[in-house]
Amino acid sequence: MKIGLTYDLREDYDIESNSEIYADFCSPNEIGYLANAIKECGHEVVLIGNMYKLNKMILDNQFECDLVFVEDEGINSRNREAIVPALLEINKIPYVGSDAYAMGLSQNKFHTKLIAEYLNIRTPKCIYVPYGQKNLNEFLNLKMEQQQLGFPLIVKPNYEGYSMGVFVVNSLNEMVEKVSWNMDTYHQEVLCEEYIEGKEVYVPVVGTGDKAYALETGICKHADGSDIDVFTLHHKCFEPILDEIFVCDEALKNELITAALKIHKHLNCYDFSRSDFKVDKNGNLYFLEVNPRPGLTQNGPYETCARHIGKSYAQIIGEIIQSAVERYGL
Repeated sequence: MKIGLTYDLREDYDIESNSEIYADFCSPNEIGYLANAIKECGHEVVLIGNMYKLNKMILDNQFECDLVFVEDEGINSRNREAIVPALLEINKIPYVGSDAYAMGLSQNKFHTKLIAEYLNIRTPKCIYVPYGQKNLNEFLNLKMEQQQLGFPLIVKPNYEGYSMGVFVVNSLNEMVEKVSWNMDTYHQEVLCEEYIEGKEVYVPVVGTGDKAYALETGICKHADGSDIDVFTLHHKCFEPILDEIFVCDEALKNELITAALKIHKHLNCYDFSRSDFKVDKNGNLYFLEVNPRPGLTQNGPYETCARHIGKSYAQIIGEIIQSAVERYGL
């Protein structure tokens, strides 16, 4: 098959390489690595680029792919991850990955938390701060009393990814400052979450519906092997990170996998997703978020977990593509 690959680069939006405001982009090396894996599966690859390039290609009647592998993230919209799936759907073009609804819903961290709670999956306590909220000191102080929350807390924007706008705060004044910064920078509501001391772990999932399965449980660590307590944008962009298998007892592993598959199936995620959790010192898991379009980086979560179960990166990419092929009956 001829498979088109959509992706965003920093240069598409004139974002500086050292920006810690907008960072949810692919790197050329990442795209090249993924493209080579798709070729290894026996397919031809067309490097499309971002949503604007895809749209122009369709409008100019130059689109000739059998399937699109969606890896772009978009920018400056709560619908940013849903735009390409919607564009492909309206043009009846098959694609790899979740549909616009699943992408848009999962982009909203607060709504995803509500779904996790409905599925009886524990999440950190949370204060939802509406965009433009006045009298932040009074509002946040009252909400902390109502939720019985103390410091430290995690502050983050509701719709962003890649740990953009994530801060640990230790006082009311600091929380007000970081909430205001997020609202001024990203123009959206903000979450102030309970800080869970422990390990941040993940579960990569491959497949759709009843055929979906978890590869393994993984964890990101500092280059020296020490744990990352709060995984910030700075860690992801500017520090060497190691992906490893998260070694834990069988009961906790099964609980993590069960929770990830519950979320994946309830949201009707297609082909692949990755759920992130915090595990505290007592072995209690807390759901953080689901990524229906997670990164597929070299030696990243998918390759690390695949290797552990005796599969190559290209094999996993082939399974993800095959899941889409079967959905569309290609």
